[in-house]
Amino acid sequence: MTLRYVYPMQLDDRRPHLQPKAKTDGMQTMQSDLATTVLIVEDDQNLNLALAETLQTYGYATLSAYHGREALDLLRQRMPDVIVCDINMPVMDGYTFLQHTRAEPEWRLLPFIFLSARTTTEDQRRAKAIGIEDYLTKPIDARDLVAAIENALNRRRLVAAEIERNMDNLRNRIVGLLQHEFRTPLTFILGYAELLLSSGAGNLDAEQMQLMAAAILDGGQRLQQQIETFLFMAELQNHKLDPRSVEPVNAWSIWNDILRDFAHTERLGPLPVQLLDQNDEVLIKVDVHLVDAAVRHLFEFMQRVRRPDATQLECSVVHHFPYVGLQIRCDSAAPPPLPPAPHPEHTNGHNTPTSVIDMDLGLTLAQSVAHLHGGRLTIEAQGNKGLALAMWLPGIEAL
Repeated sequence: MTLRYVYPMQLDDRRPHLQPKAKTDGMQTMQSDLATTVLIVEDDQNLNLALAETLQTYGYATLSAYHGREALDLLRQRMPDVIVCDINMPVMDGYTFLQHTRAEPEWRLLPFIFLSARTTTEDQRRAKAIGIEDYLTKPIDARDLVAAIENALNRRRLVAAEIERNMDNLRNRIVGLLQHEFRTPLTFILGYAELLLSSGAGNLDAEQMQLMAAAILDGGQRLQQQIETFLFMAELQNHKLDPRSVEPVNAWSIWNDILRDFAHTERLGPLPVQLLDQNDEVLIKVDVHLVDAAVRHLFEFMQRVRRPDATQLECSVVHHFPYVGLQIRCDSAAPPPLPPAPHPEHTNGHNTPTSVIDMDLGLTLAQSVAHLHGGRLTIEAQGNKGLALAMWLPGIEAL
């Protein structure tokens, strides 16, 4: 067995947790189910075995595959903690395998390390643009490989901690949102109901009673909508994407469905809505139900904040690999007023996009759906009047 690609290991007393583990009775220490699992994807059988044996001496559990297609089958059976992958392989190469992992929500955050004989800057740039944690060139020192694995795992832990922190902040923001979102329609309902009760039926004509009833109905409908949005938000708190619900879809079809439904319910209003050029088919792999609901909230938000002098809403799909943006623009719109910043000297007189999102329950919901898919929500002021909202989601290439 040749180990020409793995240099002999040396002890390093500065990193005791990265020391090779002792063997017992000439046999490798048994791998615990709790050990960090590394998936090795390498078509050279000798090198694959050498990498596995080397990582096992450092206490890792290993899985082995000899090309990307075999690795995909393994991923469906057992989820590793990190992937170490060659680029040039038969059946399915490393780039294609990486694209598959980034297209699947449950694999999207898996740390991915390329191990390749390709040393050009262009190869490394291409790999990092797709989304890898590290790029190591052959021949590789075992200590460098272990250090790369540990760094990738640490970054993943930091990402997980940041996601949890964001969820805690989201829960706190929801409480603040409810105080505003629920009280406003309740004020309409209670106010007009009290006026109706105190005035008495004999003191009101039919038109006045109809206006009051319409105001109460409008407040009730708005309150119902806010409650449904809140329940949707609560459902998202511990929600994980179900792979069975995630499917490839043309991003343009989401806008088409939304605008068709709003037109049928006469909720588009007098402002013209333009769906921009749809020549290109742009695919995203998402839970269509969640994304559709989130984008509807973006559309409703823009309808609420548009100014009377607005002339048009533009809906479009923007493709900036590896993300696809479902975007809506208005040439004249005003976001809701924000409370004074605790440190106004740090704001330079501008409201941050996050602050605007935090002030609206629908935008907060859309942001949560975007994060769930590995994307983000942006809000951008354009000039003195214009406003643009975009939900950015990972796109998929033709594989």
